Amino acid sequence: MASSVHTTPDVVDLWPYDGSCDATTLRAKGWRPRPINEYIFKIQTRCNLNCDYCYVYNLGDDSWKAAPAELSDQLIDAAAARIKAHALKHQLPGVAVSIHGGEPLLRGIAKVENFVERMRVGLSPIAVEVSMQTNATLVTESVAQRLSVLDIHVGVSIDGDIDANSHRLDLGGKSSFKRVAAGIDQLARFPGLLQGALAVIDLRNNPISVYETIKGMGFTSLDVLLPHGTWEALPPFKHDDRSASAVAPYGEWLIGLYKHWAADENRIRLRMFDDILHLLLGGVYSFESLGLAAAQLATIESNGDIELVDSIGFTYDGAATTGANVMTNDIDEILEHPGVVCRQIGSEALPPECHRCPVLDVCGGGLISHRWDTVRGFKNQTVYCSDMMALIQFIEADVNVRAERLSEVPT
Repeated sequence: MASSVHTTPDVVDLWPYDGSCDATTLRAKGWRPRPINEYIFKIQTRCNLNCDYCYVYNLGDDSWKAAPAELSDQLIDAAAARIKAHALKHQLPGVAVSIHGGEPLLRGIAKVENFVERMRVGLSPIAVEVSMQTNATLVTESVAQRLSVLDIHVGVSIDGDIDANSHRLDLGGKSSFKRVAAGIDQLARFPGLLQGALAVIDLRNNPISVYETIKGMGFTSLDVLLPHGTWEALPPFKHDDRSASAVAPYGEWLIGLYKHWAADENRIRLRMFDDILHLLLGGVYSFESLGLAAAQLATIESNGDIELVDSIGFTYDGAATTGANVMTNDIDEILEHPGVVCRQIGSEALPPECHRCPVLDVCGGGLISHRWDTVRGFKNQTVYCSDMMALIQFIEADVNVRAERLSEVPT
C-alpha cells in the first residue's frame, strides 16, 4: 500500500474510498492487481495556450500552481529506476511513456531530448515506446528534425479548422491555429513522426469537416474526445437525465462522423470507432474510456508524485493523488490504492444501471472521471450514458448489416 493512502474529508465515505475497493478483501476473493505498463510524464507544468476546456488549468484543478515548472533530472532518473524495477518484477516486456505538459516544448527541444535519453538509459534493457503530445505551436523545421532523430511518435492537439479551433487560444486570447498548422506541416515532412490528432468535440463543429481537415493535414489517426464533465458539472448541451434513452447530442454527432468515416475508402484510424468495433467483435482490450479491461496507467507529476490517470483531477481537489512519490515509493505501492483498484475490477466498478445495459461490455461505463457525483462518488454511469448507448447500438447495427450482406455473397 502507498505510504499515505489518499482520501479527503469530503469523499472519505464515497466510492471507491468507502472500503468497497479494499485490496486485501478483494485478494481474498481471488482478485489480483495488474502492473502499470503506461506512464504519462508531466515534464512541464506551464503552457503557452489557454484552452478553455483544459482539465489541467481551467476545470478547477489548481494543483499545477504549486508544482515545479519542470521535471528535474533527479526525478527523471528516479522515475526510470522505479519503472524498471516494477517492469522486471512483473516480467513486462516493455512499457509506454508519454510526454505531456503543459506544453512539453515550452523550454526547448533539448529538454525533451534529455528526458528521452535518460529514460531509455535508465530503463534498459526494458523496451520503451516513447510518444509526445504537443500543441505544435513551437515546432520549427529544426525541432521536427531533432524529434525525428529521437524515434518517437508525436501527437498534436487540434480540434479541426480555424473556426473549430476557437477553444484553443494563446495567452493573449488570439487564435493559435496558424502556428499549430505550421508546426504540423513541419512534423509531416518526416515520415513516421506525425501520428495522431487529439480533437475535443464541440457540437457546433461539423464532424465531417473536423475529420477531413485533420486527415488532410497528414495525420494517420484521430482521437475524438468527449468534453470533460460530471453529474455535478455537466458538459455543454447535456442535461441531468441519467436515462440511457435520454437525448444524445454527442451520440448523434459521433454517429454522423461514423457514417462518413465508414464510407471513406481511404479512412484514417479513428480510435473510438476502432475500439468499439474491436470490442463488438469479441475483443477484450481497449483504452480506459471503453471496455472493461483493467487500466494500467499512472501519471508522474513534475514533483515526482505518482498519481492516478491525470484527467480525474478536475472532479475534486486532490482526486488524482495517491501519496506516493518516485523518490520514496516503488510503483508496486500504488497497486492497492483504491483509485487504482477501482479501475481494475471491471464491471464491479459500475452501478446496477450499467449491469442491466446491453452494451456494458463495450461502453464499460466510460471514462471514470465522467461518472463523478457527490452522492455515490465514481460509482455511477457516465454522464454520456445516452450518447454511448446511441453510438454503440448504431455501430453494432451497421456491423450486423454488413455481415449479413457478406453472407449473401455467392461463394
